[in-house]
Amino acid sequence: MASKRLERFAHNLDWNLLRTFAVVVEEGSITAAANRLLLQQPAVSMALKRLEETTGHRLIDRRPGRFEMTEAGERLYRQARDIFAAVVRLPDTLESAGADITGHVSVHAVSHVHHPGWDERSARFFAAHPKVTMNVTIETTADVISSVERGIASIGICDGIIPDHLSKAPYKNERYALYCGAGHRLFGVKGAALNDLRGDPYIAFTADVLGGQHMNAVTAVRAIGSFGQEVCAVSSNVEEVIRMVAANIGIGMLPNHLVGPMVEAGRLWQLPPYGNLPVSEVFLITNPNAMLNPAEQAFVAAMDGLELFEDEQYHQLN
Repeated sequence: MASKRLERFAHNLDWNLLRTFAVVVEEGSITAAANRLLLQQPAVSMALKRLEETTGHRLIDRRPGRFEMTEAGERLYRQARDIFAAVVRLPDTLESAGADITGHVSVHAVSHVHHPGWDERSARFFAAHPKVTMNVTIETTADVISSVERGIASIGICDGIIPDHLSKAPYKNERYALYCGAGHRLFGVKGAALNDLRGDPYIAFTADVLGGQHMNAVTAVRAIGSFGQEVCAVSSNVEEVIRMVAANIGIGMLPNHLVGPMVEAGRLWQLPPYGNLPVSEVFLITNPNAMLNPAEQAFVAAMDGLELFEDEQYHQLN
């Protein structure tokens, strides 16, 4: 009797309603979901209502000033996410039916996280499996984590707070220091104090937001030093943040290994604090519950045990 009831439920369920519900959750509002789905807002609201009627549960608590998933909604969203991750991978599953490993690998990463060991292993992998294809997408920390959670990314590379339900392995440590551009009043000044920086406009990485979801060691130094409170510009691209700091739009915490040549060229200058500088931990992350195609499985296995890469600490010129 129970099996017939479940079969009837699956037969009557409009699977498009699940997709609409998942987008509503990810976007955090009916309006944003409608824009992403290219639908009218009433159509999305009606789809959500139909899904609640089909499941017999209220999925989202929608009241003025409140938009939160119920417990039933959270459970359904986890299932819907896994369902769509499996659907996305169906073409690769069919393509990989031969003797040779074929299929597509999707890597989602934050920008500028070079690791020589990754390059060496990737070269060996594609030499051994020439029929495998790969794309690399550069995203914010939050988007990388979300892509791995949803099964869109085979493997992710990012910093930040990694959810417990994902697997993570140390990938790289990046050392940061605070810098200003050549037009800053403290450019060339040795032994400046933190008090001299309070109130200065600050250039932040998207994830480096005080009180943000993925606060890291860089954010902690800002909070302790009481600088960088006035954020005037934000970017998830390392080159853009460096460019804005060098242009004297604001001061910013930058990775030492990338800005060394600009310091030597007289375009950037290191500011305090000079000691106990933050180290950003970058991880390789995967979803142990994702349904990986043979190419993805082989690529993830090829990267297993990759040695942690430590960027050489840039020599302080001050």
